[in-house]
Amino acid sequence: MEPINVHDYERLARDRLSPDAWAYYSSGADDEITLRDEHAAFERLCILPRVLRSVSHAYPGTTVLGAPVSMPILIAPTALHGLAHPEGECALARAAGEAGTIMVLSTVATRSLEEVAAAPTGPLWFQLYVYRGARDLAERLVRRADRADTGRSC
Repeated sequence: MEPINVHDYERLARDRLSPDAWAYYSSGADDEITLRDEHAAFERLCILPRVLRSVSHAYPGTTVLGAPVSMPILIAPTALHGLAHPEGECALARAAGEAGTIMVLSTVATRSLEEVAAAPTGPLWFQLYVYRGARDLAERLVRRADRADTGRSC
């Protein structure tokens, strides 16, 4: 099946992931209100066809916080990519770089910050959770991210 919309990708993922991984990725937090709101937001999106119009100069590139991207789409920080693919966050970091966009690495990654920082060909940002009573952990993560940065925005 060739995917043509978001729902098709969801079906493909369900068919390819283990039941545990699918349960994790397809669920939401607490009572899943945000999950339902996100599904409703996708349903409200419409593409307005523009027939017989020149698209010879269309360019979707823009900047996000000063970083140039090829399109207004970034890879959001989601946890535990290793549940879906053996290379986990490293594979997605490479894919984001090849697509000319930004990956935001989750604090709760299956690969180390250093492994992921070595993988991309483009900008890599880091999502930092500061847990109550664990400020020292957050400081250590920031120092690691700074050391792992090889000229990209982190």
